[in-house]
Amino acid sequence: MDLTKLIDLSYLFNRFPPGGFSWPFRVFLLFLFFYCIILAVKAGKNIKITSGNFKKLWYKVQLWGWTTGFIGLLLFFFREVRAIYLSSRIWMFIWILVTIIWGLSIIKYLKKELPKKEEIKEKQEAFNKWLPKQKK
Repeated sequence: MDLTKLIDLSYLFNRFPPGGFSWPFRVFLLFLFFYCIILAVKAGKNIKITSGNFKKLWYKVQLWGWTTGFIGLLLFFFREVRAIYLSSRIWMFIWILVTIIWGLSIIKYLKKELPKKEEIKEKQEAFNKWLPKQKK
């Protein structure tokens, strides 16, 4: 793979790029985008089951999965039918970068923010167990 093409603007913004993707890359992209949609469906089911902070995590995963899957498939389709300007390599390249950054932010939320919120919730519950209960 020639990485110097990634800095060549005429290569990235070619309005009719020659051919589609290579077959291994086509299979990989289709697998990735359909997996994202399947992950979104599973996250939707987990939203109904869980509560609290994990519900927000599953909501983020669901939103990431639907968006990544559908926009990725749309860009893939544009590339395969060689739609003018929409099939430029730069759009798929930018979308994959945005998807990776978005996914990393979800992982950051899972690793850093979620444990803090769980710790605060446990401290609040420990404090509340000593308070007098309100009669109904």
